[in-house]
Amino acid sequence: MIDLASRRVARRDVGALGPGQHLVVLDSSPGLRSGLYFLRLTQDGHRLTSRVVLIR
Repeated sequence: MIDLASRRVARRDVGALGPGQHLVVLDSSPGLRSGLYFLRLTQDGHRLTSRVVLIR
């Protein structure tokens, strides 16, 4: 997860999950405050970025 200042605030390696839907639970790190973040998923040179709103 990346904050609006482009700083990485959380990282999680999920390994090789394979095709299909998967659920990844991010730890509720006390350093993460409510706000807008970007979630970036990368695999084999492919990248997907999505907006995430964290509400505490």
